[in-house]
Amino acid sequence: MLTTGALLSKTMFVFLCVTGLLFFYSALLRRLRHRLEGTHFIVLCAAAVFWSVCSMFALFTPPSAEMLGTLSLVGIAPIPALLCLHIQQQVSHREQEIVPSLLLFFVPGFLMFKIINDLFFPTVLPILPPISETEWYMIAFNLYATVALVRSYLLCFNVFYQMPKRARRSTWYMLIGVTAIVVLLAFGELWKVQLSELIPTSEILDILLPLGAPVALLITLYVFYNALLVMPASEVIVTSREFVMGGLSTAVLILNQQQEILDWNRTDWEEGYPLPKPLFREPISVYRKRMVTQNNFRVSPHDDNIIITNQDDIERYFLFDTHIASNSKRTFGYVLEISEVSPMYTLLRYFEEIAHFDTLTGLHNRNGYFNYLSTIVAEENMPLLIFVGDVNYLKTVNDTYGHLVGDELLKTVAEVIKLAMPAGAFAARTGGDEFVVLIPGAGERIAERFKEDLISLCSRVSHKVFGAPSISWGYAIMQSTSQSYNDIYEQADSIMYEYKKTRLETRGSGLLPSRQAEPEPDSD
Repeated sequence: MLTTGALLSKTMFVFLCVTGLLFFYSALLRRLRHRLEGTHFIVLCAAAVFWSVCSMFALFTPPSAEMLGTLSLVGIAPIPALLCLHIQQQVSHREQEIVPSLLLFFVPGFLMFKIINDLFFPTVLPILPPISETEWYMIAFNLYATVALVRSYLLCFNVFYQMPKRARRSTWYMLIGVTAIVVLLAFGELWKVQLSELIPTSEILDILLPLGAPVALLITLYVFYNALLVMPASEVIVTSREFVMGGLSTAVLILNQQQEILDWNRTDWEEGYPLPKPLFREPISVYRKRMVTQNNFRVSPHDDNIIITNQDDIERYFLFDTHIASNSKRTFGYVLEISEVSPMYTLLRYFEEIAHFDTLTGLHNRNGYFNYLSTIVAEENMPLLIFVGDVNYLKTVNDTYGHLVGDELLKTVAEVIKLAMPAGAFAARTGGDEFVVLIPGAGERIAERFKEDLISLCSRVSHKVFGAPSISWGYAIMQSTSQSYNDIYEQADSIMYEYKKTRLETRGSGLLPSRQAEPEPDSD
């Protein structure tokens, strides 16, 4: 006859096991395909179910209770390893490697094989002693369980401190689940060594002790399941700073206050990433210098913080953007973000070309001309030769043959100017038929040669409508920055119009905005 305590203990044990079975049957049936991720949790549930079934049958079949009790250990043995792999899958973005996983399962796999061998095939491995006759198996299990559970804790704490506080709930659940298994295994060992002798037996203890294992397993599986529902693995991983740092398409360099490189995020610097791999404590200035000394790197002429790479005749643009890492009182260092800006850079250069280049002739436009003036009018560029030109008979060609032919005339003149320009010269179309050529460091000899080349090249053109283009030119030389650019420009402009046989008071469009006048209608 069973005592009241024993009957109550068995009833509660069965209730807990059945509750676990029903809960996980419902969870796997309704949620597994849609919300749960990976197979380790399924196998973890299966191990708990196997232990529960064997333990329940052991309660009600006394003749085979010892065999079923031993067989139930098959469900307990792999649980630490399954916990470790499940947590790794939930919190780490790294792919699980086969070899470490197999090593983690070596001890539990051997123990499960030995248990089944002792129960059903005792003659297969007669050299090794049975599980029940030596403590070495339990020592091996405890060592393996310690390694697996410590690694589980480290994985949880690693992601716990990398996640924002509002996203740590699922990790708390996983820590509770691991702790439940630790308490179960630790209490079992302590009970065998000391507690069984120090604590006298009682009916309450007889009721509670058998319930420790099912309660611990039920808590473990329940909290791990809730962790999956609260925040699936994808959400846990994407909030991890390690994944953000390692998974960014941008490269991130961590610099100290002396701007020396302390850390970086990418792992593929030498496996396809176009930028060279940084070195520990390498100054960022040295890293940039080392980069641009290579053949396929150069600094953008538009921005020193943009590095241009050229691989297989394909240009890519990388922006170096430095952020200060500080709080309200101290500066700790810098975070340098290297991001590829090729599409944006190409688009900006396209709009810049539209803003600074004449789409008809390919020369600089009025904006490009004024932008160039802001840098070229400097003492080191003196003397500055200023050529002002005007296309003859453009209005007549437009009125007689149409603007398309007039455009052809302008393009022809632009090509002649490009061919005649000496090295270092700048040419712009500043108005409808007006051109300006600036030649830094040039004097009378270069001016006369340039004009002769223009006349010679124009004479070689024979267009079927307008024949050879005609250009009126005038030039003047700015000797120093103490002179006014507008005054020198007006000299060249006046000479050009005198050559063109028109009114001298008509001004060209190349004057700086402070003194520019509205041009009169074309005299042609």
